[in-house]
This record gives sequence, structure tokens and C-alpha cells, in this order.
Amino acid sequence: MLNIHLLVTVAVLTMAPHRVTQQPQTVALLDYHATVPAAWTFRKPSSTMRLAEYVAGSAGGAEVVVYFFGPSQGGTVDANLARWKSQFSNPSGAPVDEKISHEKSGAFPLTIAEYHGTYARGTGAGSAPDEARPDHVLLAIVAETPKGTLFFQLFGPTAAVAAQRTAFLAFVHSLK
Repeated sequence: MLNIHLLVTVAVLTMAPHRVTQQPQTVALLDYHATVPAAWTFRKPSSTMRLAEYVAGSAGGAEVVVYFFGPSQGGTVDANLARWKSQFSNPSGAPVDEKISHEKSGAFPLTIAEYHGTYARGTGAGSAPDEARPDHVLLAIVAETPKGTLFFQLFGPTAAVAAQRTAFLAFVHSLK
């Protein structure tokens, strides 16, 4: 009788639909929390100024970094916008297109900036010209919280950033 019961149990289990439910991941940023998209892979932050780092989508694609430099640290929004713009160039030498918008309807005031072109990512004015990456995008969001300014960045090849844009915006907007 035990063998028949075991056989029936195995048959029922193998016929049952297989569902994997994944609980949303959250990350603590200061004393706030944000929901991390399921397609992102956590990467250990490479410096103490980085609260979180992710590979967004497949490896070699887009990356997400969340910075916090300390209360009243990190520079003004305008200084950061100017620095990020200076890290981009166009092969034609034309000015870099920038899109800047502001949101005040969420939990915190947000400044959203987007840059396209050849990206010399790095500190200050950027990395060396031979390390610059053509056809890249930086989507940066500055969240001005009562505990300090958080800097969110999604960057990488144009197609990879486009594929993660909606997830990135949802991630930032989930900050509570």
C-alpha cells in the first residue's frame, strides 16, 4: 500500500503546474527602501560612497549605481548636471543633447537628467579619452531627501539602457 501511495503522490506532484513565485527584493538606502527589479543582479559596491550596485539585465549591458556622499555632500544639483554633461561628447563635435526634468509629486523632489553620446565615465571630468565609450547613455536621478541627497545612475550602451529605462524609473519612484 505504501508503494501505491508514493506512486500516486509522485504522479500528482509531477502533473501539478510548476510555479515559481519570487518575492520582490528591496534595498535599504539610508532609512528608505526601494523595490529592486527582478532582472537586476546585485553587485558588491566598489566604494563606500556607493550604497548599491546592480547589473541591469544581461551582463555587459547596463549598470545601476546609487551614490550617497554624506549629509549635505555631493555637490549641488546644477554642479552634478554640468559634470555629467561634460563627460559626454559627440563625434561631430556638436553640443551634447541633454534632457532635464523635475518631479515633485513623489516622496522626494527628483531631478532627472539624460545624456547620449560618447561617454568618458569617471570622477571629475571623466576618464581618459581612449577609455570613452561611444553610443552610451547616462540616465541620472537626484533625489533630495531629508537625510541627504541620493544619486541614482543607469548607464551603458544605448540599447541596454533603453531596455532598462522603465525598470529604473520604477526603482527610483518606489523609494519610500
